[in-house]
Amino acid sequence: MQQPTKRLGELLVESGLITPAQLQSAITHQKIARGRLGSNLVALGYISEEVLMDFLSQQTGVPQMDVRNIEVSPQVLKLVPHRLADQFTVLPIATREPKFLVLAMSDPSDLNAIDSTRFASGLHIEPVVASHSALRKAIADLYRRLDPPTGANTVEVGQGNGQDEALPVTFSFDPLPMPKPTAQPTNLPRDPFFGSASGPTQPINVDPFGLLDSAPPRPAPAPTNTELVHGRTMGGSARRLETYQTRTLVLGLIRLFQRRGIIGPDELQRLLANLVESGELKDNDKIG
Repeated sequence: MQQPTKRLGELLVESGLITPAQLQSAITHQKIARGRLGSNLVALGYISEEVLMDFLSQQTGVPQMDVRNIEVSPQVLKLVPHRLADQFTVLPIATREPKFLVLAMSDPSDLNAIDSTRFASGLHIEPVVASHSALRKAIADLYRRLDPPTGANTVEVGQGNGQDEALPVTFSFDPLPMPKPTAQPTNLPRDPFFGSASGPTQPINVDPFGLLDSAPPRPAPAPTNTELVHGRTMGGSARRLETYQTRTLVLGLIRLFQRRGIIGPDELQRLLANLVESGELKDNDKIG
């Protein structure tokens, strides 16, 4: 029966390079800081990068490589996207026949990183061990040269059109500065609604409706519609409504609504005709 593969932390403890307490501390730190266990052990100072690289190279049989100040061609860098290289801390170094890609890794036992880069590049992966800190710096430097800049760009206008000299034009995607506010001219015509009555140079009335005045509101004027006040009731008390007949009250209300403009002269007549015709109202009374 095949023995289960031991993890990196267990192998380091068995080799005496770290203690079980240091391993548990690194695992707890890994849950917070993420990343690989080896980089967390180095960050906590439990093991040096050189010792860890030697151990990984001996355990996996993978050679070591110094990636400090290394130069990689853009064609090779494009085989592995920047996002993928930054996520797994891997760096493509070179291609080798027939279809192999030399990949520098801080942990060559990371099968997920190997499978992801093999799928992205379409090549078989040949891993090499490199320092984690040196890899992070090399990835940032090399891919910065490969990625297009996001600031100002220069375009040569006229190239390829038979002209002797091209005209360089520089443009930028940076947002334009906001214009400074300027003083408003004072010779504008007076606003007919909000302007002061004394002229265009007078200050604007901030309370045109008088809602903020402290003085008490003026009493509403008495109604001036004399058509509703009959001369016969001016000298004495008005007749009570319950003494009128129903027909008289209804006709009086109709006349009142017509004078107020609530209903038109023929609007009620058409409405009653439609209601009686549809059966919603019954007209059984006859005028004698």
